[in-house]
Amino acid sequence: MILENLSRMESFTHQEKAAARYILDHVELIQKMSAEELAKASFTSKATVARLCKKLGMEGYQELKLKLVSEMVENIRVNQLLSKEPITEKSSYSDIIATLPKLYDKAITDTRLCMDKNVMLRIANRIRQTERLDIYGSGISYILAQSAAFKFSTLGMECTAYESVNAHYLMARKKKKSVSFVITFTGANLDMIGVARYLKEVTGSYVVGIVGRHNDEIRKWCDEIVEIPSRDSLLSLKVVTSFTATTYVLDIFFSLFLSQTYEEHVKSSLEMVCHESLRTGVDYWSLKELPEEEE
Repeated sequence: MILENLSRMESFTHQEKAAARYILDHVELIQKMSAEELAKASFTSKATVARLCKKLGMEGYQELKLKLVSEMVENIRVNQLLSKEPITEKSSYSDIIATLPKLYDKAITDTRLCMDKNVMLRIANRIRQTERLDIYGSGISYILAQSAAFKFSTLGMECTAYESVNAHYLMARKKKKSVSFVITFTGANLDMIGVARYLKEVTGSYVVGIVGRHNDEIRKWCDEIVEIPSRDSLLSLKVVTSFTATTYVLDIFFSLFLSQTYEEHVKSSLEMVCHESLRTGVDYWSLKELPEEEE
C-alpha cells in the first residue's frame, strides 16, 4: 500500500523523506497539487518527487495521486465497516452474550423478509415429490450441507451432502427424480457455479441455489434462487450471519417436509421406539413408575 510504503520510508534519501512526510501530513490536499507545487511545499524539487514516485512503483506523479485517492476511499470504507462491527476489542463477556442473539435474530429477520413465499412453496413441493435430495457446499457451507442431509435422512429422504460433482453417481441415478441444493454464501463461489452448471446441463436435476447477493452467474444454472442476506464486514462475524441465514432456510424446507409427511413419520417413530431396546439395551416399555416416597 502506498501510504504504508510512504510511512516506512525505506531507502528514501533525505529529500525524498521530506516529500513523503509532506504527503502523509497533507494527503487530502495532494489531489489538487501539481508535482511542482508539491516540491515547493515540501522544500524539495520536481526531480525528487519524480524519484519518489519511481521508488513507490509508480510511473509518475499522476498515478501516485490516483492510487492515494483510491487508498483514502478504501480506508474510509474500512473504518466505517469497523465502526459498525457488533464485537470489538472492548467487548466483554456480557456484551457478547447479549449481542449474539441480536445478530442471529437480525440474520433470520432479514432472510425472512427476502424470501418469496411462492418460490419457497414451489421448492417444498418439488422436495415432496422427489426421490433423492443432494446438497452441495464448499468449506463451511459443506458442513451445513452435511447437517441438513442428516436431518432429511431422519425423515426417510435419500439425502447426501457433497463438496463436488460425483459424475459416476449422478449418471447411475440419472433416472431418479432429484432436487439439488447448491450453497454459496457469496453467490460467486466458482466451484459451486461449476456444480450448478453441471447439474443443470448434464443431469437435468431441479437445481435450487441458496446464495448470497453476488449471484448473477449461478442464477443462470438454477431453477430457483433463495437469496440469503449478507452483511458487509471485515471480521468473521459475516460468516455467522450467512451460516444462520442458510440454516434457517434449510430448516424451513426440513420442517415443511416433516409437516407434509407427518403421519408417515409418526408411524416410523413409533416403530423405532418399539425396537429401541435393541439399540440402547434399555426396554423403555417395561419401565414402571417408581413408587412415591412415604412422608
